Amino acid sequence: MHQDTLKTAKVTLPVLEHFCYRDSSGDYVVYLTESGDRRYDGEALSSKIGAYLFKINAGPTLALKGTVNDGALEGMAGVRWWPKLAELSDIDGDGLVDPVLVYRFYASENGKMLNDPYEGGLKMIVFHRDAKAAIRAITGDLDLQRSTTASAPYFKLPPVLQKHLVRKMKRMYEENQFGFDNSHAFKPQK
Repeated sequence: MHQDTLKTAKVTLPVLEHFCYRDSSGDYVVYLTESGDRRYDGEALSSKIGAYLFKINAGPTLALKGTVNDGALEGMAGVRWWPKLAELSDIDGDGLVDPVLVYRFYASENGKMLNDPYEGGLKMIVFHRDAKAAIRAITGDLDLQRSTTASAPYFKLPPVLQKHLVRKMKRMYEENQFGFDNSHAFKPQK
């Protein structure tokens, strides 16, 4: 897409990555954006991130279908997208792609970024039809420090989609990518 098109769509942060896909309802593009304003030992983190899901109409023009805007809390090293964990597939078999996006919050200690699977937080966002559901996870060295919760729309998702996200969290835990709370078999709590 042309820069003017993005500006018209109010995409203000630099684009880190974009993904295009097609399903039975049309063509789409997802833009992941980051401020990229925090540096730790050569690692680029951000104070703010955003995601924009657009349907591509004739022209081409973009019709906004969903957004994510978030930022690192005070005292955190920063936040960044995990593009390698993004998924663009029809998980529930209804002919429509269910985009899954993941981003990570990094803790800091003594001015250093902690890149440890048991430090910080994570959010997983899924767009399903006209709904956006979020899973929020906080990790820690001890079981009592960890929690995984979900927004109300998560509990209205088709069971196959909920199970897919639980399997994704379990896989990330087993691959030592993030220390999820596993006291409820990785199922998010309300």
